[in-house]
Amino acid sequence: MDARYQREKEFHDQTFGDGSRSVVDSFYVVVRTSFDYYEHQLESVPANYRVLEYGCGPGSMAFFLGRRGVNVTGIDISDVAIRQAQERAQAEQLTTIDFRVGNAEALDFPDASFDIVCGRAILHHLDLSKAMPELTRVLKPSGRAIFVEPLGHNPVINLYRRLTPHLRTVDEHPLLMSDLKMMQRYFGGLDSRFFHLQSLLAVPFAKFKSYDRVLRFLDRADQGLFKLLSFTRRYAWSVVLTLSSPRAT
Repeated sequence: MDARYQREKEFHDQTFGDGSRSVVDSFYVVVRTSFDYYEHQLESVPANYRVLEYGCGPGSMAFFLGRRGVNVTGIDISDVAIRQAQERAQAEQLTTIDFRVGNAEALDFPDASFDIVCGRAILHHLDLSKAMPELTRVLKPSGRAIFVEPLGHNPVINLYRRLTPHLRTVDEHPLLMSDLKMMQRYFGGLDSRFFHLQSLLAVPFAKFKSYDRVLRFLDRADQGLFKLLSFTRRYAWSVVLTLSSPRAT
């Protein structure tokens, strides 16, 4: 096991094991619009599809899909995260979900195994030069990959990241526009939806009753800005990626 993989595993074992995962997630309440959009992309997945989810735990989207009868395989490098996910699936008697420890850079599945591969904030933990060929390999030719990921161009957000190193691993790398361009070598189709620039101004209102209203207004303002001035998209906090037409590698 290489040092980077071991560091990632130990970090996530700890955050899932000591409960600090929920504390980490609470810092990102402002990004819920992008997470909602990501989840909306999965609402129409047919029950006969096979889905692979990267980065699983007790808050996995696998539970939403499993309740609808979709066959889901969930992987994570953290033994603790997988154990917690398995316990929840057993408690909810969801029999179409299979959680297992796994590495997205070296998948233990046959070619063309899945209709959908998805994940929340996982690609930026991976070596994309290893992960992308594996992703296209396990997807069916008609398959899609759907991810919501942080971006790494905004200097204010990057300052926040430097000031809160305990919230992340030393090896993670928020995606750059060059990473999105690189993905086009592996997929014929790439749809990118950007979120959270002006909406970051809602953070000071998080404890006020007006927060939801302020956040909705700023989210709408962001979508107008990204449409009018496309260069501003790179400074968004998050992007939802829908990758289609996987290329043979």
